[in-house]
Amino acid sequence: MSSVGARLFIVVSAAAVLAACGGGGGSAPSVLPAPGATMAATNVPSVNNVQTVASNLAGQQRSDGAILYTSTMIEPYYANIAAMGALHSGVDFANVQHWMQWYIAHSYAGNQWSIPGAITDYNVASNGALSSTGSADSVDSYAATFISLAAAAWRDGNAQLQNYVAGSRSNIELIASAIDAVTDTDGLTWATPTYRLKYVMDNSEVYQGLLDLAFLRAQVFGDVAGAALASVHAQQVQAAINAKLWDPTRNQFAVAVDNQGVLTWPQAGNWYDATTQLWPILHGVVSPTSQSAQTAYSQFSNAFPGWPVLQKPDPFPWVSVAFVALQMNDFSRATTYANAVQQTYAPGFTYPWYCAESGWYLRLLIGLTAPATVASL
Repeated sequence: MSSVGARLFIVVSAAAVLAACGGGGGSAPSVLPAPGATMAATNVPSVNNVQTVASNLAGQQRSDGAILYTSTMIEPYYANIAAMGALHSGVDFANVQHWMQWYIAHSYAGNQWSIPGAITDYNVASNGALSSTGSADSVDSYAATFISLAAAAWRDGNAQLQNYVAGSRSNIELIASAIDAVTDTDGLTWATPTYRLKYVMDNSEVYQGLLDLAFLRAQVFGDVAGAALASVHAQQVQAAINAKLWDPTRNQFAVAVDNQGVLTWPQAGNWYDATTQLWPILHGVVSPTSQSAQTAYSQFSNAFPGWPVLQKPDPFPWVSVAFVALQMNDFSRATTYANAVQQTYAPGFTYPWYCAESGWYLRLLIGLTAPATVASL
């Protein structure tokens, strides 16, 4: 991402040229599409807009491989998501590898929890020097998203990147062990050992990360027994989310459960709480055609009808919400959102836009222009 080569746009450019119909946003449907239905993507932002976002993301990678959250902060969780979006877009794979090398190297540094493989956030001084903040938002999600990035690097990368992943087994296993270090007896994970809340968001990411770990162990590392263990843990997480965090009477997922078993439920009108309801869809815990997914997405859209045009009580873009719209076959809202992003953030894409938003946005554009690829993004 330090330079934007032609490969970055092979997938996106071809799709956009075929499907784009110019500017302007479509209107949001008053009802959800039927489960399994696919709506055509129209009025998708042009390939030039995509290139602008990709160039912006490219400028956020340092020469040491780190991807910036802001000019003064590196948050590896966000950087993992950014790299994944770039990877799916056909980025210069050497730069994705450069980020992975940075993450792995810093996963060996000490941390306040004394968990091998865990990683902290980093401050960036005015002279470019890095220093650990000594903490991180979570242990579980950071590790899970890196594992998902490694699996995506194997699936979608070139031979060099695949060889790098194949040769990084001990490092990937060390990072995966950080998930085990914060796993409770029910299979769900605490955010950190000292912040004992089991979030539906984090555990949805852990579910996907464990499935990707099972893939890596079976398909790349030749560890069938280890793959089975990761798969069983993933199934345990999925079952616990559906049994413990979903209430069929409320038709809601709990935001979190604490170490006393007390559930925190979403507060009406709270944007963050509402977005938590979408994470099980985003990471495959529930199928988009399931009743819980249909209910969660419908309730979200009814509570915040202006989200496709960025009318919401939160300053950040939340491109991930638009990607959920793609998963729900709601291409109209997703397209409206994509155009609102161009009108609001282009061409500079300055804060509160940040690296993870670019990662999700690249995946969103691919999904809009090539709907058949949504499930694999």
